[in-house]
Amino acid sequence: MITNPLGFGARASVSARMRHGWSKALQLAPDLYPGVGGKRFRAALVQWAYQFAGGTGRGPEPVIDAVEMLHAGSLVIDDFEDGSWTRRGQPALHRVIGSARAVNAGNWMYFRALELAGLAYDDPGRSARLLQRFIEVARQCHEGQAIDLATRVDDVTPRQAQATAMAISRWKTGRLVSLAAWCGAHAAGGDADVLRAVSGFGCRVGICLQMRNDLDELTALVAGADRCDDLRNRRVTWPWAWAAIELDADGFALMQRRLRQLPQQPAAIRPFARDLLHVIQGRAAAAIATRLDRAIDRLTTATGADRGIGPLAEVTDALRVADAAAVQVTP
Repeated sequence: MITNPLGFGARASVSARMRHGWSKALQLAPDLYPGVGGKRFRAALVQWAYQFAGGTGRGPEPVIDAVEMLHAGSLVIDDFEDGSWTRRGQPALHRVIGSARAVNAGNWMYFRALELAGLAYDDPGRSARLLQRFIEVARQCHEGQAIDLATRVDDVTPRQAQATAMAISRWKTGRLVSLAAWCGAHAAGGDADVLRAVSGFGCRVGICLQMRNDLDELTALVAGADRCDDLRNRRVTWPWAWAAIELDADGFALMQRRLRQLPQQPAAIRPFARDLLHVIQGRAAAAIATRLDRAIDRLTTATGADRGIGPLAEVTDALRVADAAAVQVTP
């Protein structure tokens, strides 16, 4: 974990008062620092990919920190762009310190992540390749976010809902998770074939992570939580993609019309969420499990069964829905 996440270490010319002032000005929420709060899913994936590619012991901390910092910055910016009320059970950063300062802090995290990546190794060439990968993925994640922000689920056809959910998941979440897996294998000195296979595995797992996150928000809302960003903003999410399969065209259009008429309050959205969850409850768990199994199979095929996928297979267990009852609707 980053011991000095603001990056002020080894600067004798900077006074303690100045360092405190910068820290106070950035106003980074403690639970958004790398290593604090959240699931640290990407950090774990870096470590597992490192072991899979032949690394021993702990993976390089600067690389893990860089991945976590990039992810943390994306949370701050996403929450602002989504108008989110909460993050990890606490008020979203922009609701605490204001939009301008929160966006500034989120952008700072992006730049700090790139700085960490660029200094991760003693070998400048190796660090340059890592930095190039970070820049590429950060750009692709922004492209996925652009699709997410620009598309409303009540304006698309059922087929478009499925294609858009996949595009958003692949570019916004899949690429960042793919980066974590690639970084772990790269740190261990994995060859080109291993890097390609692990990166693809990470992207496929990232899609499943987005599926699970979309499902969890819907399930939590039905259970009484107040976070309802996806439905409030009419986002194209996996529950809608699954509903597009379960419903005929008229049924899907009816759900779209109902969504347009909903007030913005969680209490008003909750009954609709319950109906949407009822439509997809028989498909969600199976859809996630099927994709995870395919991700493992493709990794095994690409790298050889004798390599052993235990470390990476552990990643998939955290994303599986235990059973259909986990997504059933309480009457």
